[in-house]
Amino acid sequence: MTGTASLTAKGDINVSDNPPSKLKISGATIVANGGTFIAGGQNGQNIVANIKAASIKLGGSPISVTGNLMATGAVTIAASSTVNGAIEGGSVTVEADAKVTNGISSTGPINLASRVRVTGAITGTTIVTASAVVIDGSITASTSLLIESASKVTGNLTAPAIELKSTDLLVTGDVKASRTLVIENKATVKGDVEGGSVTLGDSDATITGKALVDHITLGYRGRVQQTITCKAYTPSYPCSCVTNNSGWPYTDPMGPKCGPGTAAGPHHFQIDHPGTALTCAPQTVTLTACADAACSARYTGGASVTVSPGGTATQIGSSGVATASARQYTAGTTTLSLSSVPGSTGALVCKRSSDNSNSCNMTFAATGLTVTPVHHVSGRQQAFGISAVQAAPNAQACVPLFQNTSKDLNLVCSYGNPASGTLPVFVQGSGAFVPLAQNAGSACSTTGANVKLAFNDKGVATAIMVYADVGKLDLKATYTGSATTGDAGLNMTGLGSVIVVPAAFSAVAIASPQRAGAPVTVSMSALSSTGAVTPNFGNETPAQTVLPALASLLKPTTSEIAAPAKPAVQGAVVFKNGRVASSDMYWPEVGTITIAFNLANPNGYLDANLVVQDLPKPSNVSEAVQFIAHHFITQLIKSKDADQPKASNGIATPCAAPLICADDGEKGRYAYSGQAIGVRVTARALGGETTLNYDERNPSVLAPVLLEGLDAATGKISFPPMTSDGRSRLTDGSKAQTTITGVAPVQFTFGVASPMLAYHFPGKAGAPVAPTDVLLRASSTYPGGAVVSSSSASIQNEARMTVLSGQWRVAHGYGSELLPIKLSVQVQYWNGTKWTTNLLDSISAFNKSDVLLANCKKTLDCSELAADDQTYTVVQGALPQASRLTLLAPGAGKAGRVDVAVGKHAYLGSTVGSVVFGILKSGPVIYLRELY
Repeated sequence: MTGTASLTAKGDINVSDNPPSKLKISGATIVANGGTFIAGGQNGQNIVANIKAASIKLGGSPISVTGNLMATGAVTIAASSTVNGAIEGGSVTVEADAKVTNGISSTGPINLASRVRVTGAITGTTIVTASAVVIDGSITASTSLLIESASKVTGNLTAPAIELKSTDLLVTGDVKASRTLVIENKATVKGDVEGGSVTLGDSDATITGKALVDHITLGYRGRVQQTITCKAYTPSYPCSCVTNNSGWPYTDPMGPKCGPGTAAGPHHFQIDHPGTALTCAPQTVTLTACADAACSARYTGGASVTVSPGGTATQIGSSGVATASARQYTAGTTTLSLSSVPGSTGALVCKRSSDNSNSCNMTFAATGLTVTPVHHVSGRQQAFGISAVQAAPNAQACVPLFQNTSKDLNLVCSYGNPASGTLPVFVQGSGAFVPLAQNAGSACSTTGANVKLAFNDKGVATAIMVYADVGKLDLKATYTGSATTGDAGLNMTGLGSVIVVPAAFSAVAIASPQRAGAPVTVSMSALSSTGAVTPNFGNETPAQTVLPALASLLKPTTSEIAAPAKPAVQGAVVFKNGRVASSDMYWPEVGTITIAFNLANPNGYLDANLVVQDLPKPSNVSEAVQFIAHHFITQLIKSKDADQPKASNGIATPCAAPLICADDGEKGRYAYSGQAIGVRVTARALGGETTLNYDERNPSVLAPVLLEGLDAATGKISFPPMTSDGRSRLTDGSKAQTTITGVAPVQFTFGVASPMLAYHFPGKAGAPVAPTDVLLRASSTYPGGAVVSSSSASIQNEARMTVLSGQWRVAHGYGSELLPIKLSVQVQYWNGTKWTTNLLDSISAFNKSDVLLANCKKTLDCSELAADDQTYTVVQGALPQASRLTLLAPGAGKAGRVDVAVGKHAYLGSTVGSVVFGILKSGPVIYLRELY
């Protein structure tokens, strides 16, 4: 069928038995009305068609369909198949390693098996995935959603109940669970979360964005990196919905931080004003849209505000702050007010700098002083102007009051933000610099200092100020007339605000190496232009913070790894008293990098760059810092894992009664002493992410990785058990059982190595040693002593298994020298008291080369005897009747006894069976006589 061909049938359409050579569908529509469409015996053949049916089954062997699948009932996709299109069904099941390229929609449940890859949105009622699925699209479940470990989802998740299973699970998107959300240990959500009851598991569950919840429980090292907002938010108890078991207190930078969510409008507005103004000129005021009662956060949704008296509409943008003006043409005191769109829920708040009060009253006068300082850099001398003015006769403009004369003014400095300080402002008028304080080393005082200023013909005096700290300052100028100066009774004041910004950050001190994903301790200071620490940096409200960023990746280079992982540096650096007080900065990779530190506020320090755009925004870049893995994990490779060994006996076997195995969180697994099994060693960051740059192509981050076996119960006894033959060891599992001590660097690719190794008891194979529970520990020691290990006191990072002493039990046999003899062979393990058949074993096998024939008697020649050349594999611990060990007939005249053992097997010992060719079996004979 090709092109626009169509096949429609009432009932089933089954093409599963058609061989590929006889089935070619390269463009068609297939409709099975009321029936089932079945395909899948074609082993990889591609069908190009849109398929509609009551149910669809692609099974049997992998198949590829290019087109959309639409069913009112069940849709089943076989393992390793590909659907290049969308799937719609009443229920959808996609088996392991299959791929769907255009989303899945179901009116019922959806089940995705291990390692399934889906591109496109997924919608259904109950959606369940197995481990290591990869989904590039949003998932919406009307009932519940469960995503298993090691899965990667890029898209938003929505369901009433969501469960994200532990270890290596990563969701890049927002998560919304109206009832319950469970994020188990080492699962990460890179996005915002909205939920009813939210639980973060017992170890390193992470939400990188915000959380809006009814209630949230933080397990050990559980973390919401941004703000938690309780739906029943109260400013007096913002964390009322948080149960904090993270191990980090609320005051710790890594601990939970609670606050209000983004509201539809501001909580209230705040007007910062000097308290005095002139009737002849508009007075500038600062407007802040506050998100909460304390104004600890700004409302960023934007607003249009008009200040009274005399103001015009002013737009407050996403910064939450703007300047406006108030104006009144008559002298007197007026109360400031404002109107806004949107409106606020709280009352207007005023901050009057003239007396540090909350008064909204502003006094307008016909004469006065205007102080116009300029935002500038700490430690630099900055000129500013003070004008003495009066209203013109029409009161529409100001004219000079002092011209070409010198006057003594009292100047006072005070702290606006932060509200306190330790250093004074120095001002120079016509004479030397004087501190506006009691002395040069004390804080600003309420009395300030008298400064002689020379006013020019325009009524402006120029002074110079210098301040060795940072922050927002208020400068108040007062002139009091006297009989001596001929202006007794003249009293004028003026006030201006200035922001003094840091000049730079000091050199960054970071110890090396650091661990991937772990908080990095940083030593750094905010400096003035003279290089002195500015002690008020970090004490502001809200505090000015510093954001780190990846400046450069030095190792690995692109010549080592063509596309190395370069994730962003996460977290922030918190200053206090001019120095770094805490840091939750981390980098979740390995390699050598430099880190840039930039002021977090894009508008500059305290928004000063909104007014003076060329002010410096302090920044600095660290020296090279090496990041190593935070820890290893060791895992037993399982069936159908992507790195499953090719050998059928290369995986540890799941346990069942009566065998009780080491607790691995599941059923437990076992392997025989000396049996080579696949083990996965993964280098990880603290958050559980695999460090992709931990790669043999990046030798700068590698150190020898040692492997050690320890007792599973305590993790303290090395290589148990120890017998008279010595101590247990790790080997390569070959017949030679060569000892190995670790994982070669060449085996690591993108953070993962999958070596084959065996745990070998002391002595020869088959020696009776009781079942032993062991764990596998990986560790590296770097120059300088830093150790990366899989050991953890809080979580299980290490593979656990039970090691058995095993043997082949070869039965005796006899028969004619002219015929082959078949022998029963079982695989057994020593249970601590006796040898018992291992009914769990259906993978152990041997072949002709493993069979040992010895001690031939009479006319038998061992060199001429042989076993049938086949692979002998046990089923439930024994060779099946039809596949027993077969010794080929030696031929006429060749009779006698031979000892038979599976004596050349790599890891199982063997009993010795005796086989007699051509001689009747000895023993009692029973005669039977018929009755006539």
